[in-house]
Amino acid sequence: MTRLLSLCLLLLSASLAHAAEPGAPLDVRGADGERIPTQVLEPEGGAANPPVAILLHGLTRKKEDWLSDAAPTHGGVLKDALLRAGYRVYLMDARRHGERATPEAKPGALAKQAHRGEPGPYIAMIADTIKDAHALLTAVLAKGKPPRVLVAGYSMGAQVGLVLAAREPRVTHLVTMVPPHIDPSMEEIAPSRHMSRIHQDWLLLTANQDDFAPVAESRALFDAAPSRRKVHKTFGSGHALPREYLDEVSRWLQADRRAPAGGKRP
Repeated sequence: MTRLLSLCLLLLSASLAHAAEPGAPLDVRGADGERIPTQVLEPEGGAANPPVAILLHGLTRKKEDWLSDAAPTHGGVLKDALLRAGYRVYLMDARRHGERATPEAKPGALAKQAHRGEPGPYIAMIADTIKDAHALLTAVLAKGKPPRVLVAGYSMGAQVGLVLAAREPRVTHLVTMVPPHIDPSMEEIAPSRHMSRIHQDWLLLTANQDDFAPVAESRALFDAAPSRRKVHKTFGSGHALPREYLDEVSRWLQADRRAPAGGKRP
C-alpha cells in the first residue's frame, strides 16, 4: 500500500501540458448506467473497417493525457502514431478521474484510505473502471469486427488493461507500460491473479528502477502469461519511462503489421 500512495503522489506532481482539441464524444454507459466520458479520434485514410485502439490513462490522470506530449505519458506521440497507422482511437476517463472527478472521493484520498487498511473504495474505483472499459469495448465491437483490437495503458491503465484482456478474448493486442504491483489479496483488480488468461499479442514495458513495479514482479507477470507472441523491454529509469519508450511501441506495432497471419514476428 505504501507503493500505491507514493505512486499517487508522484503522478499528481507531474504537469500536463495544454492538450490538443479532442475528438468527437461518444455516448457510452457503464453497466450501472453511469456515463463513461469518451472521445473518438478518426484515423488517417478513412478505411471503412479500421483497427481500433482503446487507451487507458494512469492514476490521478485523465483521458487528455493521450492528446498531450507532456511527461509522464507523452501520450500524444502514441496517439498520433496510431492514427497514422490507421487505427480509430478511443479515450476514456477512469472512475473518479477527469470529467468524473468528485471532491468527496479523489483518487489520492482513496489511495491513502487503502494505505490505512481500508482498500474497499480503491478496489471499487479500479473494478468499476475495468467494467467501464469492457462496456466501451462492447460498444465499439457492436459496430463490426475490426482487424485488430488494441488495448494500451500506462501505470493504472496498464493494470486495467491486463485484467480487461484476461476477461475479453476479443482483445487481440495489448501494450502495457509499467503496470504497478498490486497486492494479490486485492484479487479482483490484481493483474497477477489473472495472467494465466492473457493470450493476446503483448508488449510489456517496464523499468529497472521502478519502486512501484519491482523487476522480479514485472518478470513474474510476463512469465505467467501464455501468450505465444510477447515481448518484454526494460528501461533504465523509474516509473516515468523516458520518451524513447514510444519507439519500442512503434517498432512492435510495425513488426505486427509485417507478420504473416499465424506466423512469427520478424
